[in-house]
Order: sequence, then C-alpha cells, then structure tokens
Amino acid sequence: MLLFNYFRLVAFLAIALIISPDVFSQANAPTKPPKDLKPLKVSDEEYKLGKLSFNPKTREIWFPCRVNQNEVVLEFAICDEFRGKLHESLLSTKITPFEIQIAMKLLRWQSSRRDIYRKFNEQGKPIGVLKDDGKGRMAILIRHKGKDGKEITEPLGNWVHNATTKKVVGPGSWTYTGSKVVDGYFLAAEDGAIAAVYRYEGSLCNTFNPGSDDDELWFPVAEKVPPIDTMVTVILKPLPDVKVPVGRQLENRTGKTGK
Repeated sequence: MLLFNYFRLVAFLAIALIISPDVFSQANAPTKPPKDLKPLKVSDEEYKLGKLSFNPKTREIWFPCRVNQNEVVLEFAICDEFRGKLHESLLSTKITPFEIQIAMKLLRWQSSRRDIYRKFNEQGKPIGVLKDDGKGRMAILIRHKGKDGKEITEPLGNWVHNATTKKVVGPGSWTYTGSKVVDGYFLAAEDGAIAAVYRYEGSLCNTFNPGSDDDELWFPVAEKVPPIDTMVTVILKPLPDVKVPVGRQLENRTGKTGK
C-alpha cells in the first residue's frame, strides 16, 4: 500500500515536471496529460500506467506497437498514432509520449543533456564535437514472433540501417534525451515523437550514430521487419551511465567539465 501511494504521489509530480505551468492555463492546448492517469499494481514486478507496463525493480517499460512502415525512408523508430510524424516512423503505438515520460519519471530515469545538433562553418562543414554528459543511455528492444512462430527479443536498432554504409543502428545507440517544453508545449506530445533515428530535440529518445543528422539515410531492413500492421512489444531498458572523453564532456554548472 505504501508503494502504491508513493507511485500515485510521484505520478502527480511527474506530470507537473514534464510540462510548463503555462499549459494548465491554456484552455485550448492541443495536448495535455491523460486524465486520471495513475499506476495500478498487477504484481510486484509489473505496474500498469494506462496501456503501458513497467517494472519498478528493473525500471523497464514495455508497451504494444504495430509495424507502420517497412520500406520508406525513416526519421523515427517509434511515434504515436495521433500526430504528424507517423508517415516516417517504423513503428506506431497508441501509447502517448506523456505516458512514457511519466513512467520514466516514476522510475527515476535521468535524461541526458547531450548536444543534439552539430555546428557548421560557412562552407557547410561540421565544426567542433557534440558534447555529452554520459547519462540517459538505454536499450530499445522488440519482442515478436519469428517466422517459425517462436518468440524473439532483439534490438529494435537491428531493424533500421544506414542505406550508404549498410550498418544497422544496433543495440546500444539510444539515449533518453527527454524532449523539450517550448512556450508551454511538450514537443514530444505535439509531434508524437518517442524514438528518433534522425536526431530531433522534440523526441523522448534519440540515436547518435554516424549519419543520424541526415534525414535521407535511414531505411528499414527489409528481411528483418515483419509485414505492416504486425503487432509487437517494445521494451525500454535503462543502461548504466558511460564515461565520456574529456574533449566531449559537457560543462557542469560550475563551468568545469565532468559527468
């Protein structure tokens, strides 16, 4: 009972943390947190929050998705089904970014402050390096039935590859970047952006592979991705922080570099 009451309290606080107070004063705000959203205990290892589930011990989050695209150029790995990014997303889901963000806050996921975009000189060449704090590392796994009917769990990144290098996104490339609030709007909820292949500051999660700042490189791996409308389960799993080389470290509030 104490754990349940704790989750109820933190759920309320999480909603307040992910959006600006201005949202509550906007009568016609296009996106808001779902009403009466609170965690319900299924077992010691599973709580449900809306249509997603999470494990308070492992801090994993899982929810249903469907295959949305299996041929076109991709900018996103996962988007919700209600917003404008759907046509360029590998998977779609009825779970909203609000629900995922609240679950992440409940489980004390810590987002990274790492730089999203490179800077370029007048000739269009990138300058400098993307800074990183080493936090927010995560895995995105996909559970589905293989052609033989047996259940498979594998990295979602194995389903997306760089059309030039033929390299897949891979298992350990994802970072929880947490989206942004701009003028009282939670960008992930505005766009339905959950996991971006082409880096986007409005997405909850991003990948930082070489070429992830190019929106014309990323395609589904045809022989891996099931037919459109196939139902799968996505699993978000937090990973330990990583050590960042000095030259790539973000400055902390004291002006010194460090994790």
